[in-house]
Amino acid sequence: MDRQHTIAAAFPLFPALLATHNIPRMTHTTAVAAVPPRDEKKRWSRAILIAAAILAPAVILIALVTRAGLLLVVSGGAVGLVLWSLLDIRATFLIGVLLATFVDYETGHLTLEMTVLCAWFAWISLLLFWRSTWKSWVRPPSELLQGLAVWLGACAVGVTLGLLHGNNIRSLGIEVAGALWPALALGMMQVYKRRNAVYAGLGLVAIGLVHTGFGLTMLQIYHRRLGGIYFTTVTGMVAVGLWTVALLAPTRKMRVFCLFAMIPMLAHLLFSFTRGYWLGFIVGLALATILSWRNLGCFEPRVRSRRFLLLPALVGIFAVTAGLSTVYFGKGDLLSSIGRRFSASFSTDLEGETVSNILRLVEWERAVNAALESPVIGNGFGFAIMNRDPFLGTTREQWFVHNYYLLIWLNLGIVGLAAFGFLLWKLIRAASRVAGEDPFWLVRAWAIAAIAVTGQVLVILLTNYSLADVNTAFAFAYIWGVFWALRADAKSTA
Repeated sequence: MDRQHTIAAAFPLFPALLATHNIPRMTHTTAVAAVPPRDEKKRWSRAILIAAAILAPAVILIALVTRAGLLLVVSGGAVGLVLWSLLDIRATFLIGVLLATFVDYETGHLTLEMTVLCAWFAWISLLLFWRSTWKSWVRPPSELLQGLAVWLGACAVGVTLGLLHGNNIRSLGIEVAGALWPALALGMMQVYKRRNAVYAGLGLVAIGLVHTGFGLTMLQIYHRRLGGIYFTTVTGMVAVGLWTVALLAPTRKMRVFCLFAMIPMLAHLLFSFTRGYWLGFIVGLALATILSWRNLGCFEPRVRSRRFLLLPALVGIFAVTAGLSTVYFGKGDLLSSIGRRFSASFSTDLEGETVSNILRLVEWERAVNAALESPVIGNGFGFAIMNRDPFLGTTREQWFVHNYYLLIWLNLGIVGLAAFGFLLWKLIRAASRVAGEDPFWLVRAWAIAAIAVTGQVLVILLTNYSLADVNTAFAFAYIWGVFWALRADAKSTA
């Protein structure tokens, strides 16, 4: 009987738990005996769906009458997400990643949004602990533990230094939240198995589609370049993953689906008008192509040459994306906007498209000077540089730097850079081994996609601090978390 992905099955445990008064000591045999049969689980699911169908119109009616629509919608949404998480614990991680990708660092609600995100992951932790009463914990692979221990150790030093130096507590908390992204794998490997690889991939595609719809809608409203949560790195990462799956998929239906699913992701990536995202995507796409070519040579040498007929198909997908984008944005406006972004890449003229280059050069200079004051162990999380606008003459405290490697050096020193490099080496080494040994094509595709996306993100980090914010960090963590879950499941079933 499959009890892997449901928490709703634990509802009948309450009487037993109240009787024992000791949840952690509940035996595995007792817990398994308390789990209801599959038919009862289906009845719970139907009951919750029926209740939702009845309550939804009532909530809408009350909202219209009381004019407390926003509060009721938020409350109803929260209740719905909780019920969904009880029915399918895998969905809790998808919901968590979706929430993280919409945390807005540019508004005055960051503290509230981060509190909601932390509360959701606290709920996930509670569900995992609850689930452990009838399902044993999955031990993480040693490679993950080694890399995680070194990185979290460096982060612990950064937290300690930040507190000792009296750095801003709020900024410290924001940076720590982003730095904890590798720990997400510890929870994901408890609930995701090899048979859930398709579920995990479709969930990530769904998140990408949500961002595509949101970003393009806002672009249509404001008619200008937007950043922040409107255009994040998520769709670019999803597009690289879809291309990898298309190259390795054994069926034509799967390959066609992946190619066409890339179109909305590419449109969103194009309209980001962010040069770092574009360059990162090109690198990720090249890595995925090269690694897939080598992998097909090992596992499916007869079809390798035929499979790479997909390259002309990819060019066609680019053409379709460009055509739809010109219809949506206007041919002249689109081409001129892209041209201005490329031409402004290395210019320092005092014009609208190039002012940001000057501001970042000033920012990097101040960050380097501050990092040299403590080059080995850094200044700790929460440290802020005083950045002066060379045009307006105003100064402001700034915890972030538009270069993640420089930001790590500033906060964690050379020790932090070494820890980050060690973590990535462990991740990529494990994924390379799985890609070369696993018999299941989708697991190999996920491993290759994880490596390609890592290369993509590493390029983006040259001009952004994406892994310091939860928008990119948690989507990146989801990709690696699923990989580690697939690898851990292979070890347990071997």
